Amino acid sequence: MTTNNNKVLFADQLRGLAALLVLVSHWFGVYWGMREAVSFYTASPVHGGANPLAYELVSFNPNFGLGPFGVSIFFLISGFVIPISLEKNRASNFLIMRFFRIFPTYWISLSIGLLFVYGSSQFWGQALYWNTKILVSNMLLINDLLLLPGVDLVNWTLAMELKFYLVVACLSPVIKRGKVFPVFIFSVSVLILNWCLNSVPNVWTSNEFVAVARMLASEFVYVQFMLVGLFFYYAYQQKISNRELIFYVLLQLLLFSLTWGNSSIRDEFPVVTLIYWYGLVLFALAYVFRKKFRQHAAINWLADISFPLYLLHSLVGYVMIKIGMSYGFSFYVAMLLAALVVGLIAYAIHRLVEMPTNAFGKKISNLRTSRLKVGNEL
Repeated sequence: MTTNNNKVLFADQLRGLAALLVLVSHWFGVYWGMREAVSFYTASPVHGGANPLAYELVSFNPNFGLGPFGVSIFFLISGFVIPISLEKNRASNFLIMRFFRIFPTYWISLSIGLLFVYGSSQFWGQALYWNTKILVSNMLLINDLLLLPGVDLVNWTLAMELKFYLVVACLSPVIKRGKVFPVFIFSVSVLILNWCLNSVPNVWTSNEFVAVARMLASEFVYVQFMLVGLFFYYAYQQKISNRELIFYVLLQLLLFSLTWGNSSIRDEFPVVTLIYWYGLVLFALAYVFRKKFRQHAAINWLADISFPLYLLHSLVGYVMIKIGMSYGFSFYVAMLLAALVVGLIAYAIHRLVEMPTNAFGKKISNLRTSRLKVGNEL
């Protein structure tokens, strides 16, 4: 079932749920459970006090986290819907559209978040750790390649998304034909690369090139997971049968899990890996019952603003909650005020930035396609 603007309804509404899960994880869990990290990112002192009930509700199981669970759903949705936007576009046009879909909204959202952090540093009298190199590399989403710190807690997922876009663009000829074998060739190559890089002698571990290569190879673990969503796209477009879908998904999950266990992030294996499996279970159930999804104003609104909401909630939310509590508000009141502000800003960015720039990217793509057709006719 699709919406009027050709969005797949179940995937679109799941996107809103995923954004909400990550927000709850960060505000209820990370804010209290990772106090030093929150202090670092918001240029504020480490806050004290006992953990509220909200923290206990999201942290009762140390082997499960709403944050990774929500991110896993985001990744699967990308794996499913991104090939749809590739269907009628050349790889170059696809990348142009993704640029305008991601970067303008990201730049505005991150700038607002950093403005709040600057205000926090002035309020608390704390120094900022940024410099020009860190800020520019984060704006371009290449800070990981330069071994520089991030400036928030969410933009790392955008860096994974960009790598997925590049992989999809490279595989576009085979994806459009519904081919499966090249996808597994890629995943096996990622597994071998991670195994080789993490088997080098310890004397090389301090080498910067090896460190970057290991980090980059480990990031393709998430690309492997996104490719699980690609098989759902194949089944959705009837390029493979449901029985083949089950087989291919299980095989891809096996490669994904083996790669994670042999990568530089293997300390998170198997706990976080299993959370991604749980995310797949929810996504698969939504896919199976996709015809049951119906239009709902509130859910659709959350889905519409999910991208700027996701980008804004950590920095803006943490700053507002902490300053609000310093004025004597309870955590819950400060959180509600933060939710109101973040929601309003996210809606404004969606209407004033995300929608126009997304449309602009599509317009450029259509113009390039038209010119190419004219050139071929001449």
